[in-house]
Amino acid sequence: MKRIKPVLCRTVCGMLAAALLAPALLAPAAADYKSDWEQAEKELSEEKEKYEQIESSKDKAQAQKQSLKNQQSIILDQISQSIEQIQQKELEIANQEQVIAEKQAEIDERWGDFKDRMQAMQVMHDSGAVAMITSAQSLYDLLTFSSTLQQVSEKDTEVLEEMNQQKAELEAEKQELEQAMAELESAKAALEDKSDQLSANIQAQDATISKLDADAKAQEQVVEEKQKIADAAEAAYEQWVQQNASSGSGVCAEGFIWPLPGAGRVTTEFGADQWVNGVFSSGHKGIDIAIAGGTPIYAAHNGTVAATTGHWSYGNVVMIDNGDGISTLYAHMQSAAIVSVGQTVTQGQVIGYVGSTGNSSGNHLHFEVRVNGVRQNPRNYISPP
Repeated sequence: MKRIKPVLCRTVCGMLAAALLAPALLAPAAADYKSDWEQAEKELSEEKEKYEQIESSKDKAQAQKQSLKNQQSIILDQISQSIEQIQQKELEIANQEQVIAEKQAEIDERWGDFKDRMQAMQVMHDSGAVAMITSAQSLYDLLTFSSTLQQVSEKDTEVLEEMNQQKAELEAEKQELEQAMAELESAKAALEDKSDQLSANIQAQDATISKLDADAKAQEQVVEEKQKIADAAEAAYEQWVQQNASSGSGVCAEGFIWPLPGAGRVTTEFGADQWVNGVFSSGHKGIDIAIAGGTPIYAAHNGTVAATTGHWSYGNVVMIDNGDGISTLYAHMQSAAIVSVGQTVTQGQVIGYVGSTGNSSGNHLHFEVRVNGVRQNPRNYISPP
């Protein structure tokens, strides 16, 4: 079967599209479907934002809890060090007390000897003086005896005073150790109070996190319900678009042009798998052409604007019915469409500008070709200049 000549094909397709779209343009349901979908998407976006805010608050609460736990861990380490220092001071005090006790025993022993000598000297002074005189071997012994006793007494007194001074110094050192231990005990008590306060704060954060977690789960259900409503509204709108678009053999495929003033760079082919903003998608439904933002987008063929809307994935979209069951879709436009539903456009007419709206990771045009609602490889219809 011979294909229709391009000029005749475009004429027939245009007439067929106009004829099939005429009832659709008169039907007020288009605005209703689009409005319902846009409202559903708006509500979905608002509920998603609430969910994200709850999740953000929960992340902050968990981060705060971790910070508190880190602080408590440091304080517990400090408490452990304080306990070790206190135990060390207790050992030092016990050792000091032992040294003081030994010094006291030494003083007591010296004092006992001193008292014995003093008593002996008193006896000698009272009743033994005659005996000592008679036993003296020389005048020198007699003259130095009393002086010797005095020197012994003075030496004992000096030694005792020195030992008492040493004991006093040991007592002072013990007091310093006890003061240091008291300061350590005080510091340890302050650390324990802070640790207890941090424990209370951690428990409060746990309660906050539990509440936020419950709020997130509840909000997640709200989002799921809103998503169902939005999906249903989108499906109703898409169904309306398909029902009111032309249908046909799709053989009128001649004469389509590249929808951009330059070739750009095709980053994703039809049917390819891809990751977009961390989300995996299989079976790409068109071709992605990367090019500078703000680049004008051309109508690839004559036709009638079948739909314009904002979409969470496609961003700002224009769909054109090109007749004979063929329609073209242009997505991720920079701003809302500059054409309106029902408007007739000609090939090469600017219908929007390249952007990165919707689920997009950079400026590009997502271009689709559909035949009777079924997506086709755009490469079968267009070629870069």
